Amino acid sequence: MTDTDTRVSVIIGVRNQDPDRWREFIAIYRPMLFAYLLKQGLSEADAYDVLQDVYLKLVEKIGTYDRTRTRFRTWLFTVARNALIDKARRQKAHKRALDEWARRMLDDNPSESRKMEDVWRKIHCERILAHAVNTVRERTSTVVWSCFEQRIFKNRPGAEIAAELGVSTNAVFVYTCRVLKKIRTICDEYGEDLSHASNDGMP
Repeated sequence: MTDTDTRVSVIIGVRNQDPDRWREFIAIYRPMLFAYLLKQGLSEADAYDVLQDVYLKLVEKIGTYDRTRTRFRTWLFTVARNALIDKARRQKAHKRALDEWARRMLDDNPSESRKMEDVWRKIHCERILAHAVNTVRERTSTVVWSCFEQRIFKNRPGAEIAAELGVSTNAVFVYTCRVLKKIRTICDEYGEDLSHASNDGMP
């Protein structure tokens, strides 16, 4: 990222206690984290409890996050998993019956950990990509967005799109590339690297 990108990064803004960035962060990550916790087998009530624990840990530890060392997605997964483990330990300490999710949280099984992280990675990627697409759509003209949408989402030939929209074929590809670049930039702010994506298809 450039210095400018870093300054506008949501994660950096949250770390610097920027209230606007924090509100944006909550809007993105609250439903994402809640969905992830539910997928781990928690009830809605328990998921809300763990979600609050995650928020507390974030406030406490966000200053330690170093983008050069790890992706934010991986860092946040660790925070969420630790909150789940703490929940399981509290249940065990209170002599409550351990259900399947608690046993999995306490079982130091590399295979299970990989499965948990795979679920998190998928949820994170889908949510961030959807946010990026919606954000760019709101900031893009109808013609430019139509070029991108028809080329990427519907895989239509550039010449066909150009004839329909009254632009040149080259313009279709230029507009598509510009929109993709903006989407990638937003995804990168959240630690989702889409640089591997070609100009003719989304990841």
